[in-house]
Amino acid sequence: MKRYTFYIFIFLITICSCADKTTQEYPKIVYMEDSIPLLGSPDTAILAQFIQGDVDRTYLYNNLVSMSLILEPPAIYHCFILEKVGTDKQIYYLKIDDALKYNWIPPYDSLSYDLSLDMLKTERAGTTVRNKSTGGLIHYKPDTAMQWSSKFEQLPSMRKNSEEYNKIVDQCDDAQELADYCNHSLFFQNNSFISSDDKNELLKRLISQTQAHFVEYFFDFDRPSRDIYPIIEGYFFSETYSTFIIEDFSNFKNEILEESTKGLESYSNYYQFEHSANDFERLCSRYLLNMNTENLNNILNNIDEIENLYNQSSMMFFTTRPHEDFRLFFFNIKYDENNKITIEKNYYNKEYITTTRIRGYYMIM
Repeated sequence: MKRYTFYIFIFLITICSCADKTTQEYPKIVYMEDSIPLLGSPDTAILAQFIQGDVDRTYLYNNLVSMSLILEPPAIYHCFILEKVGTDKQIYYLKIDDALKYNWIPPYDSLSYDLSLDMLKTERAGTTVRNKSTGGLIHYKPDTAMQWSSKFEQLPSMRKNSEEYNKIVDQCDDAQELADYCNHSLFFQNNSFISSDDKNELLKRLISQTQAHFVEYFFDFDRPSRDIYPIIEGYFFSETYSTFIIEDFSNFKNEILEESTKGLESYSNYYQFEHSANDFERLCSRYLLNMNTENLNNILNNIDEIENLYNQSSMMFFTTRPHEDFRLFFFNIKYDENNKITIEKNYYNKEYITTTRIRGYYMIM
């Protein structure tokens, strides 16, 4: 009962503040014993969760701006950006949910079967390994590995050739939402004591996080809690989770991609080693090895086109994920005569998303 009373309380605060607001004012909420304007329209339950401090992570960007993150399965990121600039305060709400669209899979007859597979039913099936905690033996069933359908590895080409997928991706609007935040931001709209360098630095970080890092991760709270660490932190122990801006394309072309190629070769060699006997703990996936090799080959085969996009764009980001999974993003940042910002986004290799919508092969160890 207290929970519903709390929601009604929030609703009344919002309605009352709306009743006498001018065109320059916004509804206010009581947050940390202060009445603060709220821009954006979170639903009541999410807003209540934020006000109560029940968030998954809070990022302190600088002494003026922070962001609280609430995860909603399977792939929605609720972001509350709190700004304290001079004597002014406000909270801006962003709903980052393009991951649901980018991860779309064209339907086919055996899709439900393919999505039911995982490492245990395929790569680990038939192996017997020693439990590191108890010392006892674990035998993974079935004794004979199950096989995914041929279409399961054709997802990139199926997406590329799908008009429906293109229409769905055209609906992605997270970049526009971020631009709207910038255009109503106390921080970005301040022209007195906040420098352009500070604004550019925060913009890069917000783009990196909300437009590249959050763009495809699916999560399941039924899995161990460590499953969401890479999502909220950007890293997990020895695994590589990093998103960084490309400042020098020649370095990307001649060094980063060369290291990426070596990484996939090592992954392939280790896969062969794991499958040389039935008593190794298998962590590598043939499915991901094939898909991510195809992804890298696509990048290498289109390097001239990618260089042209780099030269025509304001920013380029390169993201690495476990299992040698590489992602490319291009952004155009434009300002009009009123200094209002527009952010255009090009997720270059979105068709190759494999690792988080298809949960069973994404092993975090």
